[in-house]
Amino acid sequence: MKKYLLLTKPRVIVLLTITGIISYLIPSLEDIEILDIIIFTIVGYMTSGGAMTVNHYIDRDIDLLMERTKSRPTVGENAINPFKILLFGGGLAIVGTVIAFLYFGKFTAIMLAWGILSYVIGYSMILKRKSMLNTILGGLASPAPVWAGFAARYELLDIPGDFLGVPIEGWVLGAIVFIWTPSHTWALSSKYVTDYKAANIPMVPVKYGLPLTAKLTLLWGSAVIILTTVIIYYWFTSSWIIILVMIIPHTFLFRTLWAFYKSAATYTANKCFKMHNYWLAVIFIIILYSVWF
Repeated sequence: MKKYLLLTKPRVIVLLTITGIISYLIPSLEDIEILDIIIFTIVGYMTSGGAMTVNHYIDRDIDLLMERTKSRPTVGENAINPFKILLFGGGLAIVGTVIAFLYFGKFTAIMLAWGILSYVIGYSMILKRKSMLNTILGGLASPAPVWAGFAARYELLDIPGDFLGVPIEGWVLGAIVFIWTPSHTWALSSKYVTDYKAANIPMVPVKYGLPLTAKLTLLWGSAVIILTTVIIYYWFTSSWIIILVMIIPHTFLFRTLWAFYKSAATYTANKCFKMHNYWLAVIFIIILYSVWF
């Protein structure tokens, strides 16, 4: 059971779950049912975890080549049977999507299905091994929990969204996650650059080295900070107090971006990668607070 749980990459899904639940809560303070949140969390985990599991199935060959992935339950002498991995992952994703369709509605199911297909097909099968755009175009899967959260709440409240059941502010909030993804994954791939070289994965640090990657990460991350501030001010709150509060997480993120730039190494990349995760979670919490209060 532990091996099958690890296939779903639970540590990765934690952040996805946070963005999804907060997006579900943003539209209204009224008619919030704990059961609805629980069901949304379950289907979100099933669909995301299913996609992660199928990704494990696809990456079995390269996982053997990288130190950090050699202990995964998909490789080695005690590896789970590949067919069982595919069956488990596909089953999770399909059942989770069906439950979402039956409980919330078609638009929630569409958003979750988009996340699954763009991650499994777009990123894992097409882009990851062939293009450095893998972390940019592949990032189109990252906003799926946000869009699904808005769609689920709007369908339960029986409110029509602006497009595919999602309001404009939902699409915009998902865009924050999308633009956040590249610098986050560049820092991660810099942390594990040796592994990616061994597996011949065309990540930016593999092709161009850590110094240039650190510079790109700084520039892109700084742009994310600026764009996020503008988006939040324009779409979610006009309170300058909230904007000033955001300076705190922005400062922490920029410090790690700058540290990675000044000393392009795996340990500074790791700090930058971790801070990206904390920053996104805090930003979403600030958005929720600004909308509710």
